Amino acid sequence: MRETPMFTSQELEQKLAELIEKYDVPGAQLAVLDGDAVTEVAAGVLSLRTRQPTTTDALFLPGSIGKLYTATLVMMLVDEGKLDLDTPIRTYLPDFEVADHRARDTVTPRDLLTHTSGFDGDHFTDTGRGDDALERYVAGCADLPQIAPPGLIWSYSNSGFSLLGRIVEVLLGTTFEQALRDRIFAPLGLEHTVSFADEAIVHPTSVGHVADPDDPSTLVVSPTWGLWRAFGPMGCAVVASAGDVLTFTRLHLDGGVAPDGTRLLDAGLTASMLEQQVELVDDSVLGQGWGLGWILDHWGDVAVVGHDGNSIGQNAFMRVAPEERFGFCLQTNVESALNLYRELADWLFGRRLGVGPRPDPALLEEVGVAEPERYTGTYQREGLTFEIRADDSGRLLTTVTPSHGIAEDQGWPPMVDLPLVPVERDDSFMLKLPIADADLLAAFFNPEEVGARPTYLHFGGRAHRRL
Repeated sequence: MRETPMFTSQELEQKLAELIEKYDVPGAQLAVLDGDAVTEVAAGVLSLRTRQPTTTDALFLPGSIGKLYTATLVMMLVDEGKLDLDTPIRTYLPDFEVADHRARDTVTPRDLLTHTSGFDGDHFTDTGRGDDALERYVAGCADLPQIAPPGLIWSYSNSGFSLLGRIVEVLLGTTFEQALRDRIFAPLGLEHTVSFADEAIVHPTSVGHVADPDDPSTLVVSPTWGLWRAFGPMGCAVVASAGDVLTFTRLHLDGGVAPDGTRLLDAGLTASMLEQQVELVDDSVLGQGWGLGWILDHWGDVAVVGHDGNSIGQNAFMRVAPEERFGFCLQTNVESALNLYRELADWLFGRRLGVGPRPDPALLEEVGVAEPERYTGTYQREGLTFEIRADDSGRLLTTVTPSHGIAEDQGWPPMVDLPLVPVERDDSFMLKLPIADADLLAAFFNPEEVGARPTYLHFGGRAHRRL
């Protein structure tokens, strides 16, 4: 283990300032873990409206990185004998319903932690600010359709984590946010982590930034801050500094032991969260596999774990190499900062460990496909539809239609006839959405017969079923 960190705060701050200027990001926060040392820096402003400088103690929205906190609460319940990962969740939530009764009766907490429940996972609805928000959210899942049988495919599921949050409430007899405070925030001494806006207001706090509807080339402050209370277990109940996120992360690197030596989670259960449960269809954006809440990957021969997060106008990333005790948390106040994250990760991990994120598959020169009918059609999940057609040259084009409330709140632009560009990977294409700063892989697949006519489109971490 290194006695002193490789990176000084001065060079980290300079690099971060260079990158936010390069990628037009108003403000960002970076915390780097090297051995037992954490170095925190900040650059830019928390808001283009107020021009308040970004500081290391400011609160950002880590978004879905907060799912790891939910997963940790769940494993604490396993540790205490209150929960079994392989017992159907209806044992704990007798009123739980989804459209498919087989899924209703068989889906387990393990399925929810690994995003393999098979029911649509982006059920976005506001159920109020009261303590019954999660209970009401679960009741609203009754009509969620099934896109695949439980256990068949991996498809990122926000809904699944709100279900886990409700299980936490039922088994502990308290609200989800109180469980976070009592079992994670307080024991870890997280002084720059809160759950609610009225708690955040006494701290320097970042606001989100989105494209100006009247001039998409410029950024404006997002019209809303944060998401609804029912989204708390999805990650919205964690509002934190990057340094506090790494303090939480170190709980898992240290076998479930807090900085003061208090054991919060059994060492074996902590380690089990980093064991691969499922392989991902697309290893280019998130990673190769999924553990119990964690993204699992390899950069070169180095095992890397972490999670990403999106909220309204904010984007965060956390990656660490457990064996080397090296990694970082980057928080930004723009909707999409994937290119910034990738360049930063290349620089940090390249200098420290000689590795970096794997690149996207290479583009093919020929933009048309020989059998366009293999891919054309309608692919759908809760809140999002892809209509794929081919032009006269055999080039694939897609029109993307959102129907969930978040798209409306953020003022997503029309997405019509976007090109799918073939790459050097079977049944795969690069697709650039106007709401993103980088191309993402769109992978067509058939989970029941490799190479057969695709029955799903995997994009943005979600599976869309072919209708």
